[in-house]
Amino acid sequence: MDERLTQASCIVFDVGNVLLTFEPDRVMELIPEEHRDAMRQAMFGPDWRWAAFDLGAETNEEIARSIADAAGVPGGKEMALHAVYHFPETMRPLPLYHLIPELKRMGKKLYALTNYCEPSFTYTKERFENLKLLDGAVVSNREKVTKPDPRIFALLTERYGVIPEETLFIDDSLPNVQAAEALGFAAWHYAGDGVLPES
Repeated sequence: MDERLTQASCIVFDVGNVLLTFEPDRVMELIPEEHRDAMRQAMFGPDWRWAAFDLGAETNEEIARSIADAAGVPGGKEMALHAVYHFPETMRPLPLYHLIPELKRMGKKLYALTNYCEPSFTYTKERFENLKLLDGAVVSNREKVTKPDPRIFALLTERYGVIPEETLFIDDSLPNVQAAEALGFAAWHYAGDGVLPES
């Protein structure tokens, strides 16, 4: 086990690509093949419209409608909603996910701080039992604020009494890691070096 995990008394995990894979290519398998290119561009292209689901400033229906309009695909709204509600079925556990029970037995406080939409986070928690062992979670869609905004870190510390100087924050996004470090967290940029599966 990495010594960063053993030394911290509190650990805060991102979910996508830290505990579980998030792979747009696999998400697109939920879309009919003939519409994948257009829908992928609308959801995961330069505008990364998918992130609007995480923020939750608009309803899922409104976001899906805008994706459908951008894609110009008949039935695109329903396809986008199907993808965002069912993408947890495309996720796979990563090494840190499997360590949650052991870390829990070691007496660590464990939390999630994640840019994630609802009801997909609830569905993900139902599918992956180890997530139920976490002591709490701050989910961007519920709070209407996403990482790396300092306000979402403040919600974590205020709600659960998390002390940044005693906490290891793990995320695959470098801007999120840098935001955590600026707030006093120890941080692990969990990316590259064979962290993610090859296929």
